[in-house]
Amino acid sequence: MVQAVTDLTYLGVRWDGGLTFHEHFKNIRAVVDTLTYKLSIMTKKWYHKHPCLLKKIYKGAIEPKVLFGHGAWGHRLQNKAFCEYMDVVQRRPLLAITRAFKTASTKALQVLAGVPPLDLKAIETYCSFLVLRAHEDVTAHGQSFSAEDYVKYESPYETHPAAKGGIGFDWVEPSGNGLEIYTDGSGINDRIGAAMVVLYYGQLIHSDRSRLRDTCTVYQAELFGLQLAAEFCLTLTATQRVNIFSDSRSALQSLADPTNLHPLVGRVRRLLQRARSERGVHLHWVKAHVGYFGNELADREAKAAAGDPAVMVEMPTPISRLKSSLKALTIREWQERWEMTIKGRHTFKLFPKVSAK
Repeated sequence: MVQAVTDLTYLGVRWDGGLTFHEHFKNIRAVVDTLTYKLSIMTKKWYHKHPCLLKKIYKGAIEPKVLFGHGAWGHRLQNKAFCEYMDVVQRRPLLAITRAFKTASTKALQVLAGVPPLDLKAIETYCSFLVLRAHEDVTAHGQSFSAEDYVKYESPYETHPAAKGGIGFDWVEPSGNGLEIYTDGSGINDRIGAAMVVLYYGQLIHSDRSRLRDTCTVYQAELFGLQLAAEFCLTLTATQRVNIFSDSRSALQSLADPTNLHPLVGRVRRLLQRARSERGVHLHWVKAHVGYFGNELADREAKAAAGDPAVMVEMPTPISRLKSSLKALTIREWQERWEMTIKGRHTFKLFPKVSAK
């Protein structure tokens, strides 16, 4: 017989009939207070040597513990009382981090510890979840974010495991023999460009470059340069071996990792696999700015592409841009609160600017 209950715990979250999650956060507060108390006892001996360690523990363990399940209770962040209670949950760890008097206000403790208010951190985390996981448009602190603008990673279930494979690379110095392709990406003055140059026995025979959207990263530009190289390889008819050189180890490692689900990585990997099925295409990593002629040519072309007047390639905005924007909004909102609150005014005279560092 199934009995009706007033609340239940499911997947680590305590659910009540009204979906207020008050009991959940009362339990979380008790857990956080107990954990903080035990940590404070353990750290008394070495606090003077490592004063920042408690803050690292808070940000790496306690804060994620509190924010767990934000997809379930995140909608409650619109409730003022709910947000104010999160300050209560956060207070005990802040006292431990700062070693301040218990009479200090929570607003002042947040500034002294360099830890944003918990409700603002929860809003930041919840908005990121809605955009990246739920694919919903959100508005945070007056700024709108559209889920369609950001990179959507490929599903790991759409490709059979037997068909998954990375594109390996090695470290070989250019010899100047045969066909060599050099790729590069560059960012100058908040503009992003990618390029590739083709050398045949040391002579430039072809080049291609493109300016990417300003919201792109240099990592995306490096990958796009490799895409240009792969597309060029597919146009060849006679050459049996092609050496592709890149000074971006992160891009090459992404291509070598079969579990990397970035859509641009997947596209470049598939192009290189097609090219490899027709001829010998080999990837190599080279050191940047050490005098390799082809690499310096590619670097100049990438910088020139960044300076082109028109954007030639539209790409989705990387997730890192979303997270940095949300963090900036959190700091801005925190600063406005710190300037408007009537608490901690003596501390405000000493620390008028908030900082999470």
